[in-house]
Amino acid sequence: MKQLALDVKSYGAKGDGITNDTAAIQVAIDACAAAGGGIVWFPVGRYKTTASLRVKFSNVVLMGAGNGSVITPVGSFDTVIFQSDTAATYIFNDRIIDLLFDENGKTGGRLIHGSYLANFILERVHGAHGRNGLEFNNFNNVDLHNIRVTDYQGGSGAAYVRLTGGIAGAGRSDVANLFRAVFGGTRSVGMKGLDVDGFVHTVNGWAVHFVNIGAEGLHARNTVGAMNLPSFFTFDDLECDYPDLECIRLDVGVRMHFNNLQLNGSRSRAGIYISDGVKTSTFTGGFVSGARQAGIAIAGQDVTVTGMQFLFNSSDEFGGAKGAYPGIIVGFSSKGVTVTGCRSGDAATSNYQSYGCQVDTGADDFVITGNNFRNNINAGVNNGAGTGPTKLVATNI
Repeated sequence: MKQLALDVKSYGAKGDGITNDTAAIQVAIDACAAAGGGIVWFPVGRYKTTASLRVKFSNVVLMGAGNGSVITPVGSFDTVIFQSDTAATYIFNDRIIDLLFDENGKTGGRLIHGSYLANFILERVHGAHGRNGLEFNNFNNVDLHNIRVTDYQGGSGAAYVRLTGGIAGAGRSDVANLFRAVFGGTRSVGMKGLDVDGFVHTVNGWAVHFVNIGAEGLHARNTVGAMNLPSFFTFDDLECDYPDLECIRLDVGVRMHFNNLQLNGSRSRAGIYISDGVKTSTFTGGFVSGARQAGIAIAGQDVTVTGMQFLFNSSDEFGGAKGAYPGIIVGFSSKGVTVTGCRSGDAATSNYQSYGCQVDTGADDFVITGNNFRNNINAGVNNGAGTGPTKLVATNI
């Protein structure tokens, strides 16, 4: 069966960048929904909007011709909202494909907000120069593929992507996939990259890039009162350059796995921080460099760090002090930490990190073996926790 396609210009939209096309586009969206779904087509043009476009039903696709089809919102509002009028009722199979959102005229609001979504896709979408990015709550299967959200200026409290679930103890979010995504650009102090807050279960990322983020690159937390925690993260080839805070900060979470990280230049903190509220996390391959504090600071339980490189941390690039921090910290509250096959220290920057690895008094049940900790200010491991049956430090150079 051929899919219904409704041209917004057939409903009165001009696409000239001057005419207010909000009402005409909304009529096209509503007509598409009334017909059971289909494509709302945006031919090449610039479509000015002054209020939110609302998708309240399933099977609606907003589609353009790539960067030639531009929505230009003006004012303070969420540019597109996907949400049923009926509380806690899911809508299914909605999409945005091949559209550019030039949000230079926005003074507030999010690019896209969705609540109670299932099988939702953003593909080849670019948002630029807005205030707040993408936010999804209580969803099932949200896919963000080949997207760019750049140069947003929302400041403190804003995020390029926010995923929430279980607000005030009710509901959950399940399965978010981010593939080939770029966030950041012009720095906005206080604005997060990817903010995962509450009961968000299964977040997968591949080739995700954060650049000049004004807070954490990726932050997992639970400030919404969810009864369960963020869980089941898998990220491959994640890159983060020059965030104001950590590249990765895990305050809470269960089973969080990262492979081939490329993290550089945390302006005020460690490259990676794992809190004592995190259980079972792994970090395999890649590097952390140029952090103002340690490369990785571990306070959680069952943390495995394998085959990574830590260099040029305790950086003075943003007002820090050389030699104040090691490449790796195994903190006093940590338990079940394994560090193997890592290189912490670098001949070209040997006057930066204090030690390859520092183990704080109180740490227990750790294995630190088979690592290269040469080429720091001080040699080897600074072990304040001592050794014993559950405290193994051996065969490091």
